[in-house]
Amino acid sequence: MQVNQPQGGIAEATTTPLTVGDKVSYVAISGGGRSYRFSARKAVIEAITGDIATLRSANGRTTTQPLSKLTPGDQPNALTRMLMGGQ
Repeated sequence: MQVNQPQGGIAEATTTPLTVGDKVSYVAISGGGRSYRFSARKAVIEAITGDIATLRSANGRTTTQPLSKLTPGDQPNALTRMLMGGQ
């Protein structure tokens, strides 16, 4: 992936590689119709197949999420960044 910089140059974008066993957070959306609920969830990566991760939450349930939607556990997740104005 490449990013354009104001000077017109290009540099490689870096992303934090996620691996099995990493603690991550993601945003879950529930509801429908006239209202939706957004919640930040935490889980541990159990398996990675292509660009999809299988996650296990603290209550033992498993779910799948695209790797692009996951945030390392020590960083603010997408919901937090949105509420802070994109910082």
